[in-house]
Amino acid sequence: MINGFVYSLPVQLFILSIKKNQLLLIFWLLLIFIVTENFGSAVGLPSLFLEPEYLDQVNFWSFFIVGITLGIFTLSYQITSYILDSQKFSFLGGLSRPFTKFLINNSIIPFLFTGIYLVYLVQYQLAQNISAQELWVRFSGLVAGFVGSATLIFVYAVSTNQDFFKLFAKQLNKSLNRTRVVRVNVIERFRETKRSNLKVKFYLNNFFIPTKIDPEKEDISYRRQERIFNQNFRNGVIVQFVILTLVFVVGAFRDNQFFQIPAGASLVLLFTIAIMVIGALSYWLRGWTVTITFCLLLLLNFLMEEGYLLTDYEAYGLNYNTTKAPYNLRTIKQKSNDRNYAEDVDITKIALENWRKKFSRKPKMVFICASGGGLRASVWTMRTLQIVDSTLNGRLMEHTMLMSGASGGLIGAGYFRELYLRDKLSGGEIDVYDPKYLDNIAKDNLNALMFSLVVNDLFFVKGKFKYGSHEYHKDRGYAFEEQLNKNTNFILDKPLCDYKEPELLAQVPMMILAPTIMNDGRKLFISPLNVSYMTVPSIYERRFLNQKAKGIEFLRFFEKQGSSDLRFLTALRMSASFPYITPNVKLPSEPAMEIIDAGLSDNFGIDNAVRFLYVFKDWIAKNTSGVIFVSIRDTQKDKPIETSLEQSFFQRLATPLGSVLYNWEYSQDIHNDNLVEFARSWFKGSINRIEFQYVPISKSLKEIKEKEERRKQGIRNKNPYKIIITERAPLSLRLTQKQKNNIKRTIWELRNQSSLRRLQYLLR
Repeated sequence: MINGFVYSLPVQLFILSIKKNQLLLIFWLLLIFIVTENFGSAVGLPSLFLEPEYLDQVNFWSFFIVGITLGIFTLSYQITSYILDSQKFSFLGGLSRPFTKFLINNSIIPFLFTGIYLVYLVQYQLAQNISAQELWVRFSGLVAGFVGSATLIFVYAVSTNQDFFKLFAKQLNKSLNRTRVVRVNVIERFRETKRSNLKVKFYLNNFFIPTKIDPEKEDISYRRQERIFNQNFRNGVIVQFVILTLVFVVGAFRDNQFFQIPAGASLVLLFTIAIMVIGALSYWLRGWTVTITFCLLLLLNFLMEEGYLLTDYEAYGLNYNTTKAPYNLRTIKQKSNDRNYAEDVDITKIALENWRKKFSRKPKMVFICASGGGLRASVWTMRTLQIVDSTLNGRLMEHTMLMSGASGGLIGAGYFRELYLRDKLSGGEIDVYDPKYLDNIAKDNLNALMFSLVVNDLFFVKGKFKYGSHEYHKDRGYAFEEQLNKNTNFILDKPLCDYKEPELLAQVPMMILAPTIMNDGRKLFISPLNVSYMTVPSIYERRFLNQKAKGIEFLRFFEKQGSSDLRFLTALRMSASFPYITPNVKLPSEPAMEIIDAGLSDNFGIDNAVRFLYVFKDWIAKNTSGVIFVSIRDTQKDKPIETSLEQSFFQRLATPLGSVLYNWEYSQDIHNDNLVEFARSWFKGSINRIEFQYVPISKSLKEIKEKEERRKQGIRNKNPYKIIITERAPLSLRLTQKQKNNIKRTIWELRNQSSLRRLQYLLR
């Protein structure tokens, strides 16, 4: 009995996959780890499969599309496995429809994943408190998509007598048959594997019934087996060719929102393409797979290095066809000379004077510092600004002189600032505190980006679009900006220079973006005003020898390349260039200046705010009653120290690098605390620091609304709020509805309410 089980075709195929096709199994393992929330939870990967979103909705169609791609992935895996391994089981050649038999018997891994996925899907959906009816609708969508696509491809692959198949395959078959290399490889592969058949006693028939192998089936003629194998080989190649063709065709419609499938579906398509490529390389190259693959990677590297393959991501609004800006130490020093420093200080003082005119007595000056952290930080920053400014009757924005920070936080702050500007210019026609604006910034920004990665960037196929008077390539950066543009109703689609007048007139706070330059670690200071004073030591203080420039002023450095015309959305993207997701921008300099996320140097914006305070410390001390650093951070500052457990071998290997990355934020906190502490020694005025932290411990939104209604009715609330502890929202460009509600509630957390009361007192 045991012997028969071990030598059954399903078990032998499973063992063969583990022994020989490890690269194919990696993708199944990744999917299993993702859906079980054991991989990628910190960046929100599980929710891409457990709660996919399509056209801003989680419904039947979002699950249906994920199901379709999983069906394509499963059949691609089956076809690849069939091409690689079917020859080792010669008895298949004597059975009717050998591919069907192979597919049924090679389903242990797909069935295992499907079962695990469905169990975790139901558990996850129930945790979202959805109705049984809605659960059934979503579940049905996933199953319908999977079964539909898998059935279509399966029927296409096995029905070789279909007229459509004959018409489509005719030319490709002729090419395969006429190509001597292909024919020789197929025949030789068959002959080699024929001599290494694996022992099998049972297989599952079309009805999943164990069937003993007829010895006569293994003794069919060599020519017949070869003919059957060749036929199925061609069918498999054609199906894979069709799948790749469909990916290219769909990519042509990447700008249409209906074709921007859920990010989880795009990830599955990426895995599908990888499986087909790995299968092809393994089949054709055999023992030379690793060596030749390495050589191909070297060739790809050479082609990209020499510029034969387009890999650069551009900043929209800049002129890349003119002379490049020389990027060297000499130019950096020339651009940050004493004359420019003094001139920029004088210009900024105009903005400071206009800000001061808004108050009858010496006011507090506020610096808003918004931390990075993906969409989570954008939503948290927007939520905090709306609640705090509305509670203070607009005094927060009125007192704010500068906004700084990184990535997601500045996207949220930039959106709120633009709404605030439009409200002032329209005479109060816009309600900047309307919840719909928070919903806008919280919309998905990952689907379009992932789709662009799979159908365009991966194949170096990019269309073009025109912005201003220049043409640029459509890539992941374009997809990110366009989706953000749509989410925010296109109000951020303006050049950087459009903010110069509002900032000078103090209609809105100044905003200085400071992404990191990968070439040398300096900051790139982006502002509609010249801010060379942010880059070098003060000309009014005694300088030390050989002091290094702290950064580069974007506006003046790239003036000849049209720096003032930089698209503001691009500036936000440059500050939010998360590795591998939003691509790093290369600027038109020689050598090319490559930009990465601002959070690498200062994720909280405190460094830049303190620098601004230092430059204008005398004016601020004379004209204000002190400064307030309002820090809006998407992480808890004082996290509990984790319990140290016994580490495994792999954990010990990863600890040195992992601890550096994990504690990077803590190191920045300590550095920023020191900066503020030292500032108290040289600033002749009061310094206060208010922090609003996203901590997943908060009050019930429903209870808050109910108590607010009772308060309006004059009913006293005696019972304390119930505290809700929820899972932290991930660092991602997409949030589930539950995670959005989690972030919304956090503003009512006790420490945040205490910070709000403290700020209210300071700005009274």
